[in-house]
Amino acid sequence: MIIKRGLNFSRLIKEASKLIHGRQYIDHFWYLKSNPESLQPLIDNETKIKNLFFEQPQIKEIFNDYYQVSYGRKDGRTHDIPEFYDEYEYNGRFAYFDTGNDYQIIERSLKGSEKEIVLDLKKIQFLKQYHATMKLTKLKISDDHKLIAFGIDLLNNEDIVWLMKYIDDDRVFRTKLFDCFDAAFTKDNMHLVYTQYDDKFRPYRLMLHKLGTTQEEDELLFEETDEQFYLDLQQTKDGKYFVLLSQTKQSNEVILIDREDPKKIQLLFSRKENAINLVHHHQEHGFYILTNKNSYDYKVLKQEGDKFVDFYCPQQGEVLQEVDLFHKHLVLYFTKESESFIKVISLQDKEIYNLFIPPSLVYTNHQKNKKNILRNIYDKLIKKDQSQYFLNKKVQNEVLGATIEPGVNHNYKSDLFQFHLSTPLVYDQVYQYNLSNKQLSKLQDANLTGKPFKREEFTCTRYYASSKDGTEIPITLVHHKALQKNKQNKLLLHSYGAYGVPQEIPFNIVYLNALEKGWTLAYAHIRGGNERGQDWHRQAIKENKIKSIEDLIGCASYLIAEGYTNPSLLCGLGASAGATTLGAAINIRPDLWKCAILLSPFLDVLGSLLDEDLPLTKSDYLEFGNPNDKQIFDTIMSYSPYENLKNQVYPAIYISAGTGDFRAPLWNVLKYTEKLKQIAVKSKKVETFGDHPLIIDINDGGHYGGAGAQSVIEERTRYMTFLDYYVGIGNKENTKQNLTQDIDESIQLAGEKDKIQKQ
Repeated sequence: MIIKRGLNFSRLIKEASKLIHGRQYIDHFWYLKSNPESLQPLIDNETKIKNLFFEQPQIKEIFNDYYQVSYGRKDGRTHDIPEFYDEYEYNGRFAYFDTGNDYQIIERSLKGSEKEIVLDLKKIQFLKQYHATMKLTKLKISDDHKLIAFGIDLLNNEDIVWLMKYIDDDRVFRTKLFDCFDAAFTKDNMHLVYTQYDDKFRPYRLMLHKLGTTQEEDELLFEETDEQFYLDLQQTKDGKYFVLLSQTKQSNEVILIDREDPKKIQLLFSRKENAINLVHHHQEHGFYILTNKNSYDYKVLKQEGDKFVDFYCPQQGEVLQEVDLFHKHLVLYFTKESESFIKVISLQDKEIYNLFIPPSLVYTNHQKNKKNILRNIYDKLIKKDQSQYFLNKKVQNEVLGATIEPGVNHNYKSDLFQFHLSTPLVYDQVYQYNLSNKQLSKLQDANLTGKPFKREEFTCTRYYASSKDGTEIPITLVHHKALQKNKQNKLLLHSYGAYGVPQEIPFNIVYLNALEKGWTLAYAHIRGGNERGQDWHRQAIKENKIKSIEDLIGCASYLIAEGYTNPSLLCGLGASAGATTLGAAINIRPDLWKCAILLSPFLDVLGSLLDEDLPLTKSDYLEFGNPNDKQIFDTIMSYSPYENLKNQVYPAIYISAGTGDFRAPLWNVLKYTEKLKQIAVKSKKVETFGDHPLIIDINDGGHYGGAGAQSVIEERTRYMTFLDYYVGIGNKENTKQNLTQDIDESIQLAGEKDKIQKQ
């Protein structure tokens, strides 16, 4: 069955021709950006095609199986583990709006007393019309524990409004703070300082609001006029200062604001000091800061008099991510090759020791672990490696790929701290560590309801692939323990490679069912992230951005050459700037891929960066470069997914996009898809829904998909259904002969130079 897209837009296509750097730049689909009204017919038509696709009986069967199993595996917990704020214990209790959107009711109690409700969004009259789309972004508590301020993303498009109320009253204050990114109470509990964003969603002003007055009366404390810089508001843990960072990825300045007198502002570090990520203040020792001053990777400096000296410099391969300060200890969260670890430093005797959470604690119901086991395991697995962590070695470990994140840990003088651990096979465990007796306890495990998942049958393995320039690229595989290198495995390869953000390996409830259905999940830790520090990021930016694309192609080629999969079963997934990398890779090597999943994709890179009026253009110059420079223009022109679509067979493509996405706007997606439909060679492999094996899933949200757990599960179920259909599961007409024919077509069109290189 072929569903015609039915709309002929050829008469609307006009050539937008510009002379740039002496060459003619032509954009045939320019009107989709300049004329928003032209998008609606496309949205309607693509939505019709998507709905018809998912209404097909065999596809509906795949979808329902995924959804019923995944949605049935709900988190069995009813509430979060409490966190201490001074003498109070605060926690969230899971709840649902009538629309199905989930949220948390915030509760608190004093020791020995009954719980009282701090915030129930369902009871706030102003929010009733937004129950289907809204989500709580942040919540702040006044020092006297009588007031709260909280941010709400009403339409799930990152346009946030802040509300304020007394804890013992469900009514919110009449004044609402619009265009407010973050906020915090001053010590007098009568004012809020907040960062306000401009029409490009860039936090650029620090404002002072007096409770009971209007937003128009608020006082400007600081304004950042450079569009490459944005403001980040922090608060020192001892409660003495606000810290305002005016920053890019590469540099910033640090401004201290007295919480007792917020008009008292002082410059702590100027922009020439390079990037500072975090500032802590100790009542006795002064400031501790996380900075890359005088080195490209982060280290910890300590104040001594009017100077800052090195306090902790990371060992080779360590990448510091977070620092938490307590009265007697400093807790460091760091990664090695994207693996998460914790290090503790005593501020009294300078003892340094490492925490490692062994599989025996993660995968059992045991709640405690003797203090010495942690150090012994770390010494055996990590400290003996004096070069780079696990470099060029195959490593198999059920806890490989773990993500560790600190808890709130508000109380500065506490000897206890909490952290959260997730792996691809384990969801959100909560641990507590006692800094005094070095005792580790597991406080909470997510007991999933529904169909039992036999996680003991699966594991994680680390491999290394060679990129075009010989650089070894880590790949993490999540797979069944019986995985064979027989080229018959369905494999989904994830990648990102941008902005110094590592490719994490998160827990995904839908992926549990995918693993049970025989999928192998792969994660390529390509350059552009920070898996090996900031230099790993720096190697794939601006004129060297192509290296992240070459890394991804190298990883895909390795997995095929080693027999883990074959081109008829290999699929790729990239989100946002990760879709830039994947979109470029399928242009260069379409023969490697069966399917490509592009989520909120940034595809019209060159056209976007040539427009300085777009929200992220100037800040993106630091990542992609400024195309007003001829070398950068030529570089972006060589890989930008939209500009490089070719007359060749493409893999089946699933794209999700939001009408409220300002980071990767819908017009940038539809320009790509309209050009793709015009230029791509039709494949003979399968029955096609529409002119090409292409589904565009358009939602009303922003860059991060739907609001609430149910929406997330539905979206992931849709793209896994798409994958299962196009790799042959659920498509009974798709024979091995058809698949082979399609691979041969792609290789022939890609050319001899693009054939798979044997490792």
